[in-house]
Amino acid sequence: MERAFQRVVLVGKYRDPSVLPGLRRLRALLAELGVATIIECQSAAQLESDMELPQGAFDALSPDGDLIIALGGDGTILGTARQAAGSGVPILGVNQGRLGFLADISIHDIEKTLPPILAGHYQRDARSVLQAQLWRAGQCLQSGIAINEVLVHKGCCETMIELQVHIDGQFIYTQRADGLIVATPTGSTAYALSAGGPIVSPQLPAMVLVPICPHTLNARPLTIADQVSVQIDLIAGRQPAALSLDSHDTFPLQPGDTIRIHRSTCDAVFIHPEDEDFYQILRRKLHWAALPGED
Repeated sequence: MERAFQRVVLVGKYRDPSVLPGLRRLRALLAELGVATIIECQSAAQLESDMELPQGAFDALSPDGDLIIALGGDGTILGTARQAAGSGVPILGVNQGRLGFLADISIHDIEKTLPPILAGHYQRDARSVLQAQLWRAGQCLQSGIAINEVLVHKGCCETMIELQVHIDGQFIYTQRADGLIVATPTGSTAYALSAGGPIVSPQLPAMVLVPICPHTLNARPLTIADQVSVQIDLIAGRQPAALSLDSHDTFPLQPGDTIRIHRSTCDAVFIHPEDEDFYQILRRKLHWAALPGED
């Protein structure tokens, strides 16, 4: 069989031994198909795997012939995507989590779904990535990327925070709230959706600003083009807060801090089965086709 991918890198949910049976199942299938297979270094170390596979790091992968298969839930896929972003190496998410909008293949169907993908029958899906910078007193203290969202929130404080928002230098509003989510289309089905934001097709070049429990009845989510720059200022004299990227990297904020957000020059690349589509995933995950009273 002619293959689109010559080597597969396995990634499992860190510190979760429940993924080991699924990883062994993948290893056995890939061996049967004659595909060279390695396991990502951190996965091997943290899972203490006995799979006896060669180990490899993300920075040693090539977009020409390599495929990452990440087994877990959306958190595992996001963590993998952050590390692989910009490399051009595609990621196939295999679901062993709960809801899962990115991991759209079940481990229970892998023997049926994986061989056509390895043969080149798949969809390539490039997703936008956000770049966020934390500025304090004229210095950039932190910089990082987010696949889902950049979140400015009240952290452990009991009181709301006060934010001032500019888009491309133009003043938009001052907001008292528990926080503000700046989400990609990918992140529109994550925290932003729970906070009342819209679902945005991943094909749209957009960002969504979603206030969290705003102290006003006229605050609404705002969808903007992703070519703009968003600036969030934590107003001086108020409580400290925190900046979170995909709920993974978190940095403490002080009054007077500025967060600058724009679309990154790199994308996160995913692949899906040929017959998969975004709206099919929504119907399945959100039970849009179910009648009232049905599961």
